[in-house]
Amino acid sequence: MKSVLFLILFSLSASFIHAQKSDDKHAFLVEYKQEHINLGEVKKGESVTFQYELINAGTEDIQIEIVSGCECTTLDWPRKKIKPGESAVVDVIFDSTEKEESETVDVDITYKNTDINGDQRFKILTYSFDLIQ
Repeated sequence: MKSVLFLILFSLSASFIHAQKSDDKHAFLVEYKQEHINLGEVKKGESVTFQYELINAGTEDIQIEIVSGCECTTLDWPRKKIKPGESAVVDVIFDSTEKEESETVDVDITYKNTDINGDQRFKILTYSFDLIQ
């Protein structure tokens, strides 16, 4: 009888733990309109302004801690929490003055939110350009 009771309790606790992990998978969910933006041809010395649009498609508030890129990139992002269902933008200004060739540039978004292991969540977005003289 004790072994049957133990088996039932073990099964219930395993199901509960699985349910918590499954719910966590959808608690933090950020969707981006575009993860890569192609700026096309950019004249050396020209600045280009664009945005990454995102939506909080999860069930928990998300908050961006920092957004970083190369020296050629000026970034601005929302400092407040983004509630489930809300959208936001990361504003980008790319300055091609110091560039010598076409390339793809990373934009790293680090969130204050952590995953189930306590690791900070992040996302790498990119943009590219064809440099013309």
